[in-house]
Amino acid sequence: MRRDYFNARVWKPAVKAAGLILDTTFHGLRHTFASTALAEGVPISEVSRWLGHESITTTVDLYGYLVPEASERTRVALDTAFMSALRVP
Repeated sequence: MRRDYFNARVWKPAVKAAGLILDTTFHGLRHTFASTALAEGVPISEVSRWLGHESITTTVDLYGYLVPEASERTRVALDTAFMSALRVP
């Protein structure tokens, strides 16, 4: 399908019918999906799969900055696991 056909015949009518801002782009919608999913804690590997990226590297390069708390979550998970292991008799 040609981009101009899709844009004129499918995308723009759908944007109008949904009541979105008329300059909403398909790329903007993808970015909104990715950033919202990551902000809600969806693993970046899952977001990558949903976006159809061939490599998770692409997703990390584009959206990795949106998950700065990932390091903190990792530290908490490891601390919890180590503390649980110390309590085992």
